[in-house]
Amino acid sequence: MADIVIFYELPERELNNANLLKAEFERRGYSVELKDYWNYHEIVFPIKEKPKLVIAHSGYDNSDLERFTARFRPKIDKMLNMRYEQVIADRILNSTLHYPREYLKHMSFICWSEHIKEEMMKQGIPERNLAVTGDIKTDFSNEMFDSFYKTKEELAKEFGLDFQKEWVLFISSFTFNEYDTDERLIRLNNNLEDGKYMQKWDIETKKIFMEWVIKFLEEHPEKEFIYRPHPAEYNVVTEYFDAQALEKKYPNFHYIGKYAIQEWIRPSDYLNTCLSTSIIDVYLLKKQCNILRPVPLDSDFDNPLLCHADCIDSYEEFEKFNTGKSDKPFPVSDEDVKKYYYFGDKLVYENICDYAEKMINDDSFKSDFYPTNPTFSRLKFIIKKSLTMPKGLPIVFKSAFKNKSSHESDMDNSDVNAEKINKIIKGY
Repeated sequence: MADIVIFYELPERELNNANLLKAEFERRGYSVELKDYWNYHEIVFPIKEKPKLVIAHSGYDNSDLERFTARFRPKIDKMLNMRYEQVIADRILNSTLHYPREYLKHMSFICWSEHIKEEMMKQGIPERNLAVTGDIKTDFSNEMFDSFYKTKEELAKEFGLDFQKEWVLFISSFTFNEYDTDERLIRLNNNLEDGKYMQKWDIETKKIFMEWVIKFLEEHPEKEFIYRPHPAEYNVVTEYFDAQALEKKYPNFHYIGKYAIQEWIRPSDYLNTCLSTSIIDVYLLKKQCNILRPVPLDSDFDNPLLCHADCIDSYEEFEKFNTGKSDKPFPVSDEDVKKYYYFGDKLVYENICDYAEKMINDDSFKSDFYPTNPTFSRLKFIIKKSLTMPKGLPIVFKSAFKNKSSHESDMDNSDVNAEKINKIIKGY
């Protein structure tokens, strides 16, 4: 059994980070295994040995905790939570649903800044269980990782883009559509009313934005326009958005979900978003970014990093920015960036590994993560899954017996990326 087990949920967001931690832990002499959160193999065939540390991508309550503990036959007693979503709208934070609850509060947690640490302490998390490290994905904007990325020419060849043209990138944060169920709206927000507000804003914003895009495509065939969907976005065919139809009609429109977002930020000449926290990657690369708000958004629902940002609400400004005719400063202040992101003398992956080693070597970090007797935890998990999501049960069993993720992923270059990271960290 590996010393450390690292779980990831969304490969596009987390797999490079997991491989970075793995490379550094291995450099320090630990064995590491990465686990796909959506692979249910260990639920049916549990791991028979106990790792020294389990690193979770996120989690909020006992139900989330059970998804990790049920995969191990022995009781695990040291867990570190990466807590991948930390820059969150006030409306969700004020509901307290985004903070750890129940037995999951016994974990240790990564914090992206002192401000976030203070907010976690207000929720009853002991200070010693909170490590201010920064956000690991920001490491990939450091010059140390320049060799990790594909060149503009390589991406152009792979996706049929013209590398001699200027690239306009849209980093989508759209995750709703008109077909969303009330259950999903509640799950992604703190109540149905808030969910419906965000659904309405999402749909209306996307509709107007796509009108801008089509007009821009027609007026500027000399630009390559890249639409990068959010990892949780679905290409719902509507009267105003059908990616395949748009690509067929406009040769300079490209709908590309493959690769982590940093891969596309680097070669792009003009960058646009609505809500994405990826604006921090743009900031660190010292590029400009256009924040689109064709429909006003209540500040309680906004990304707090963007609440005081200078936004664009008209096609004229959108067109001006994406043709190099605007000299606006970066829309987010240094003060707001530093409130939510810590940058110290070390890179973030080193800070995380330092804290993890401290946990491994100090038995006072051991905790009880089992609100009920774990003897039948796997059976209870399957029964609960069958009751709450009966249509999903065949997917669980198919994943378990095939030892394969139940979610499709575009990260088919993960082995190549892992090797690149190894070369950077281990120096070979």
